[in-house]
Amino acid sequence: MVLICLSSAAEDLGLSVPRTLLPALHLSTNEHTYDRRQPAISSSGEQVMETDDMSTSGSDADSDPAGSLRDKLFVALQKSKFEKTDGRKFIPRSTFDEIFTGTGSTQRDRRNLVLRVMGRELSRPNEEDIELADYILGSAQKVFLIAVYIRLDRLHAAMRLFKDDKFTDERLPIDEWEGNKLECELESHPFVRMEEKGKHKSKSTKRIWRIQSISLFQDDQLLFLSPTISVHEQNCKFDNRRPIPFIDKDTHFSSGAHGVVRKYAIHHAHFRNSLNQVI
Repeated sequence: MVLICLSSAAEDLGLSVPRTLLPALHLSTNEHTYDRRQPAISSSGEQVMETDDMSTSGSDADSDPAGSLRDKLFVALQKSKFEKTDGRKFIPRSTFDEIFTGTGSTQRDRRNLVLRVMGRELSRPNEEDIELADYILGSAQKVFLIAVYIRLDRLHAAMRLFKDDKFTDERLPIDEWEGNKLECELESHPFVRMEEKGKHKSKSTKRIWRIQSISLFQDDQLLFLSPTISVHEQNCKFDNRRPIPFIDKDTHFSSGAHGVVRKYAIHHAHFRNSLNQVI
């Protein structure tokens, strides 16, 4: 994680990073993160790799790949320590890399993971399923993971609708519709309209997007959308719905006429250094 001093404004979710403080940034490890760990050294001097807390047994993953993936997402949850988003949870960006690039070194391995989670045939996947998996891996990883996380019914059919609608991670977060609006104007919601448009391709009469599933998606999408903070941006403005990825807070702070200065630890996967690299 990265330790950085931030000046927090009283009325908004703006973060001011004084440039004079940037050279003082330093890194430290955090035992609660699940990546970038170094092998431990045993008493005999041998390297011993610690067991990955996010791993599940092969049998569990084979019998319920969607459940296994959902467990990994739950285990990865972190709590934001920033005052304005204190207690809100987020899933670090590094988790997405672990899920999709940690499953194998080839595109086929990653594609098979996605197809397994959607309950598709792996031995002889059809061209449509291959294209769907490639679309998810290329531009809709977060959309896919949100759908898995909320246990969306008919996951494969839902992802086909997203693909046909050219819906990608870039369109997140979706607008929040309150309960009354959802109840009164459900048929005009973009997801419902998307489903209606693709209705002729489905043999099932069971609806994917209902009030509950839309509510779950719009609420839980925020877990996957915690922002990245860069040293190149002195004043950062974020959507106040998104949890800020500060995982530790110094209890000591200083104050003055223009505000309060606090020291936070940023999750390493959400910090870009001077070389524009995510650490």
